[in-house]
Amino acid sequence: MRLAPYDVAMPSGPASVEPPDPPLTDGRVRLRVLREDDLPRLVEEGSDETTARWVNVPVPYGEAEAREELHTMTAGWHDPAFPLALVIADAATDEYCGLVLLLREHPHDIMEMAYGVHPAARRRGLVTAAIRLAAPWAFTALGVARLEARTDPENLASQRALARAGFTREGLERSSRSIQGERRDMICWSLLPADLDQKGSPADPRT
Repeated sequence: MRLAPYDVAMPSGPASVEPPDPPLTDGRVRLRVLREDDLPRLVEEGSDETTARWVNVPVPYGEAEAREELHTMTAGWHDPAFPLALVIADAATDEYCGLVLLLREHPHDIMEMAYGVHPAARRRGLVTAAIRLAAPWAFTALGVARLEARTDPENLASQRALARAGFTREGLERSSRSIQGERRDMICWSLLPADLDQKGSPADPRT
C-alpha cells in the first residue's frame, strides 16, 4: 500500500473517525475525503516515476491498483488498520492534487504523516499548505500528542515542505524503511502541539 512505513502493522486508536466537516481549507487548498471521480488523477500520480522512487506504490500501477488504494484509503475512516486519507484539492476547482495520510501504526497518541503529490501539482507549495491544515486538526480532533514524518535523505523537496510547515528535523534513522524492496535510511521529523503559532497553525521556522 502507498506510503506504508512499517513491515508489520500495529493499528491502534479509535475504530471510527469522522473526517473534517466542513473540509479544511485555507482558500488555496481544500482537504476532503477521496472520491470515485479522483481515480484518473490517482492513476496518473501512482504511475509517475518520481512517485515510485519515494513511496511503495505497486509497479506497474494502473486502474486496478488505483481502485484498490481508493478502497483502502476510504476504509481508514472506519478501520484503524488503514491510514486516514485526505485529498489535497484545489480550493477553486476541487481538482485532485495529491494526498495527505495519517498513519496509525504508532501508539494512539502518536501519528505519522505522509503525502503524495500529482505530477502537475508539484513545486506549488501545496504540500506545505496541506500539512499546515492537517496538523492542527490531528492535534485537536484526534487527540494526537506528536506527529512524525520521514523523508529519504535525497528527497529535498519533501524536506523543504516539512521544514516550511514547522516540523523539526530530529535525525537520521539508518536502514529505517523498505521502499520498493530496498532498505533505505530515513530522516525523522516531528511536530508537537506546542510548535503551533498563536493562530493554531505550525509556525514557519523561517519567520
